[in-house]
Amino acid sequence: MIRQRVITSLRELAVGLGAKAEGTQWYLFGSVDRDEPGAADIDLMILCKDDHQADSLRQAIDPDAFLLPLHLALMTFDEAAEVDAILVQRSRSIFP
Repeated sequence: MIRQRVITSLRELAVGLGAKAEGTQWYLFGSVDRDEPGAADIDLMILCKDDHQADSLRQAIDPDAFLLPLHLALMTFDEAAEVDAILVQRSRSIFP
Protein backbone atom coordinates (compact mmCIF):
# COMPACT_ATOMS: atom_id res chain seq x y z
CA MET A 1 0.00 0.00 0.00
CA ILE A 2 2.50 2.59 1.16
CA ARG A 3 5.23 1.21 -1.11
CA GLN A 4 3.70 2.52 -4.31
CA ARG A 5 3.08 6.00 -2.86
CA VAL A 6 6.68 6.19 -1.68
CA ILE A 7 8.03 5.05 -5.04
CA THR A 8 5.91 7.65 -6.83
CA SER A 9 7.23 10.40 -4.53
CA LEU A 10 10.84 9.30 -4.94
CA ARG A 11 10.57 9.11 -8.72
CA GLU A 12 9.07 12.61 -8.80
CA LEU A 13 11.98 13.80 -6.67
CA ALA A 14 14.53 12.16 -8.98
CA VAL A 15 12.97 13.74 -12.06
CA GLY A 16 12.72 17.11 -10.29
CA LEU A 17 16.43 17.04 -9.45
CA GLY A 18 17.17 17.06 -13.17
CA ALA A 19 20.87 17.12 -14.02
CA LYS A 20 21.87 16.50 -10.38
CA ALA A 21 20.36 13.01 -10.62
CA GLU A 22 21.56 12.27 -14.15
CA GLY A 23 23.22 8.87 -14.40
CA THR A 24 22.19 7.78 -10.90
CA GLN A 25 20.36 4.62 -9.92
CA TRP A 26 17.88 4.61 -7.03
CA TYR A 27 17.08 1.54 -4.93
CA LEU A 28 14.45 1.02 -2.27
CA PHE A 29 14.99 -1.54 0.49
CA GLY A 30 13.77 -2.35 3.97
CA SER A 31 10.28 -2.40 5.40
CA VAL A 32 8.72 0.02 2.89
CA ASP A 33 10.06 -2.03 0.00
CA ARG A 34 8.54 -5.12 1.58
CA ASP A 35 5.31 -3.09 2.03
CA GLU A 36 5.13 -3.94 5.73
CA PRO A 37 2.18 -2.30 7.50
CA GLY A 38 4.27 -0.92 10.37
CA ALA A 39 7.05 0.62 8.28
CA ALA A 40 8.73 3.38 10.26
CA ASP A 41 11.08 4.84 7.65
CA ILE A 42 12.09 4.85 4.00
CA ASP A 43 15.42 3.21 3.19
CA LEU A 44 16.79 4.60 -0.06
CA MET A 45 20.15 3.88 -1.67
CA ILE A 46 21.32 6.11 -4.51
CA LEU A 47 24.29 5.07 -6.60
CA CYS A 48 26.21 8.01 -8.02
CA LYS A 49 28.91 8.55 -10.61
CA ASP A 50 31.28 10.16 -8.10
CA ASP A 51 31.58 11.73 -4.66
CA HIS A 52 30.78 15.18 -5.99
CA GLN A 53 27.41 14.00 -7.31
CA ALA A 54 26.68 12.24 -4.00
CA ASP A 55 27.44 15.43 -2.06
CA SER A 56 25.25 17.46 -4.39
CA LEU A 57 22.32 15.09 -3.91
CA ARG A 58 22.83 14.99 -0.14
CA GLN A 59 22.42 18.77 -0.06
CA ALA A 60 19.43 18.79 -2.43
CA ILE A 61 17.31 16.06 -0.80
CA ASP A 62 15.24 16.97 2.26
CA PRO A 63 14.91 13.78 4.34
CA ASP A 64 11.90 15.24 6.17
CA ALA A 65 9.86 15.90 3.02
CA PHE A 66 8.27 12.46 2.84
CA LEU A 67 5.45 10.51 4.39
CA LEU A 68 8.01 8.75 6.62
CA PRO A 69 11.55 9.73 7.65
CA LEU A 70 14.07 9.10 4.87
CA HIS A 71 17.24 7.13 5.58
CA LEU A 72 19.49 7.95 2.67
CA ALA A 73 22.54 5.94 1.63
CA LEU A 74 24.59 7.63 -1.09
CA MET A 75 27.55 5.84 -2.62
CA THR A 76 29.43 5.63 -5.87
CA PHE A 77 28.89 2.73 -8.24
CA ASP A 78 32.40 1.48 -7.37
CA GLU A 79 31.72 1.59 -3.62
CA ALA A 80 28.43 -0.27 -4.07
CA ALA A 81 30.11 -2.94 -6.18
CA GLU A 82 32.87 -3.40 -3.58
CA VAL A 83 30.40 -4.37 -0.88
CA ASP A 84 27.72 -5.80 -3.19
CA ALA A 85 25.29 -3.29 -1.65
CA ILE A 86 22.34 -4.02 -3.93
CA LEU A 87 22.33 -7.72 -3.13
CA VAL A 88 23.24 -7.35 0.55
CA GLN A 89 20.39 -4.90 1.16
CA ARG A 90 17.97 -6.92 -0.99
CA SER A 91 17.09 -3.68 -2.72
CA ARG A 92 14.95 -3.11 -5.78
CA SER A 93 15.53 -0.53 -8.47
CA ILE A 94 12.97 2.28 -8.57
CA PHE A 95 14.72 4.84 -10.80
CA PRO A 96 15.39 5.14 -13.66
